[in-house]
Amino acid sequence: MDEDREKFVDPEAGVVEGEDEIPRQPAPQLDPYTPEPGPRPGDRRAFSILRWAWLPIGLAVGAIVLYAIFS
Repeated sequence: MDEDREKFVDPEAGVVEGEDEIPRQPAPQLDPYTPEPGPRPGDRRAFSILRWAWLPIGLAVGAIVLYAIFS
């Protein structure tokens, strides 16, 4: 029967009171999932070179397909 009851939480626990009248929760120390604002210059260069990596892969797949068809 206790499982069906609503659990009440102390509203004053862990609440920081500031100059305004609205109680606020304290901010976390550091959010580990905050994304970076954008790619760094080294990342841009690496990914631009990575685009060219598809060329030899495509050529190798094409050569294998042609070899399988004509032999």
